[in-house]
Amino acid sequence: MQLSVSREDFVRVYEAGRPQIVTTRLVADLETPVSAALKLADGQPDSFLLESVEGGAFRGRYSAIGFKPDLIWRCRDGRAEINRQAKIDRDRFEAEELGPMESLRRLVAACRIDDYPAGVPSIAAGLFGYLGYDMVHYMERLPDANPDTLGIPEAVLIRPTVVAVFDNIEDLVTLCTPAWPDSGLSAEAAYDRAAERLRDAVDSFGRSLPHRRERSEDAGHLPEPVSNTPKEVYLAAVEKAKAYIRAGDIFQVVPSQRFRVPFSLPSISFYRALRRLNPSPFLFHLDLGDFSVVGSSPEIMVRLRG
Repeated sequence: MQLSVSREDFVRVYEAGRPQIVTTRLVADLETPVSAALKLADGQPDSFLLESVEGGAFRGRYSAIGFKPDLIWRCRDGRAEINRQAKIDRDRFEAEELGPMESLRRLVAACRIDDYPAGVPSIAAGLFGYLGYDMVHYMERLPDANPDTLGIPEAVLIRPTVVAVFDNIEDLVTLCTPAWPDSGLSAEAAYDRAAERLRDAVDSFGRSLPHRRERSEDAGHLPEPVSNTPKEVYLAAVEKAKAYIRAGDIFQVVPSQRFRVPFSLPSISFYRALRRLNPSPFLFHLDLGDFSVVGSSPEIMVRLRG
């Protein structure tokens, strides 16, 4: 296994107190992002798979798999919490003294890596996860009368220690591991640990996928989705929205409702079905242990580069 950084160069940057990324590359012409995700992170909580299919016909250049986070940040009921011991205890959260947005800004700043390797996509390291719509209440003063029926955090972000970046054009996968300066860990030991993380990932690529015969308890019949909104209430919301449009008060609105359907298989199975039925530019599977977030979106909300 050839690493992108020599021991001497690594030690110099580490002892200067700067984070860095160590990588190694593999030929991936016999792998897909899904098969790699099953080998690297199947069944592991706090992992993700991000893919892109443009226009339903052209696959985006990069896909990413991240797993084994060393840090987890979350916001629940207006309180930010951080788990800095996620590798050994995923439940060891400590409350932040700052508000959610201030805590998040500080964390983002602390997770910046300026010494980025040439040729490595920017998705190779950082914070990954979701910010729910309710996070808007920490940015603007808005009514908050909606009931919390799911009981999940308003936001969860993880910092993976290993990210596998697929280049679907060159048929290469770049295994990336960030090294964050730690006063309790020598540079030599940090380099050895980074190499060990990458070696474990390389070994995982070499194993065979287990034979999976997944059959849902509901196989043979499709259960009826159950909405949280009666039909007459939803239709009334549509008419109200049309009245606002005619009055010139709004130009766009999305009346929404939540559907529930029983599903007994692993969430990655749901993701695999979704990516076949509805390929899109923004496909995502986040396995967060107690729950998963899976989606297929045609558009991006916001992007900032540079």
